[in-house]
Amino acid sequence: MAADAGTAPRSRRALIVSSFVLPRPGGVEQFVDVAARLLRGQGWRVRVLACRPDRGEAQADTTVPTRFLGTAGWPLPVGGWRQLWRDVGETDVVIANGTRHLLPNVAAFAARLRGKRVLFVLHGSGAPFSTSSFFYHRVLGRLFERLFTRPALRVAQPVSLSQAGVRGARARYGVKAAYVPFPLRELPPAMQTTLDTNEPLRIVWVGRLYGEKNPLAAVEVVEHVRRRRPAALEVYGSGPLLLALEELARDRPWLAVRGARTWEEIQQVQGWAHVCLSTSLRDATQIAVLEPLARGVPVVATRVGDAAGYYARGLRSFCVEAENPEAAAEAIVALSGSYDRYRARFAANAQELLRRHRDGARRLAEVLESPTSTARDGASGDRGREELPVT
Repeated sequence: MAADAGTAPRSRRALIVSSFVLPRPGGVEQFVDVAARLLRGQGWRVRVLACRPDRGEAQADTTVPTRFLGTAGWPLPVGGWRQLWRDVGETDVVIANGTRHLLPNVAAFAARLRGKRVLFVLHGSGAPFSTSSFFYHRVLGRLFERLFTRPALRVAQPVSLSQAGVRGARARYGVKAAYVPFPLRELPPAMQTTLDTNEPLRIVWVGRLYGEKNPLAAVEVVEHVRRRRPAALEVYGSGPLLLALEELARDRPWLAVRGARTWEEIQQVQGWAHVCLSTSLRDATQIAVLEPLARGVPVVATRVGDAAGYYARGLRSFCVEAENPEAAAEAIVALSGSYDRYRARFAANAQELLRRHRDGARRLAEVLESPTSTARDGASGDRGREELPVT
């Protein structure tokens, strides 16, 4: 029935449920923030529900009491279920984040019981946890997926923020996921950096200090680079490998371990770098690669997740095979040998990346508006993969 004359239509409502949110760093946390901002800009009323951190504040409207288990800090909600039930009942769409976390999975089931639509956002690639704890990831993790994740995905509409995740959803969970390009927030312009012949290369590595991100390999890469030219490495992030990196830094004056920083601080250090480095073994969107590339900052990355698709053909030599520090070092040395020329190519590449990923906000809104949206699904996502132009 049409609204009465002079009566404004009710705002659409979305509830984003994520165990982790800012200021905790990471791609999942970044997505929650940027999705909430973009949807509010399109007229949605958005609430964010998250786990309550053991210290500090969470950028969420509601938090639930939580215990964090193990060295990885797996979040186990221990209360707040009535609040979750109420929040689900007062929304139109639930956006769940985190396939291996209890809170978003329970939110998906609650939404189903209350007759609400559910979007389950997939952030991973579906690749195996090759370097992680056997018991945690490959025993308990598999059991959790069987009991919670697979049933939750079947009552939801899966959405992947990476092409790798589309393929992984089909292979790992047996579901068809719509593809939505990671919706980038407004990025600051990169500095107009130059490189003199004998100037030390400023190399920046950003990410969680976990085995799958492989930060120790970054040290090995830069050791190879330093045999050819001066270079220094700054590592930003936190996690179980922090102590090992600090130990390496004791007898390597060119290595600085900076710890975790805010998103704004990371943008500043990446914009100041001559080159950003990613040594990940398992990834999907690779936000620490995508964001600097979208600013025109040169990045040498491993060929995992969606990384290869971020480089135009003339730049693909800078996306190298994983677990090959010599190849990454060779790419960095080649970059430094023709720095101004390659910097211009990365700047051109950035414009195409911005065009593609700024469309993510519209695609996300389309999926929210209708289950039969035009966002590309798992079948068309692979065939429709965009090629960046030759530069």
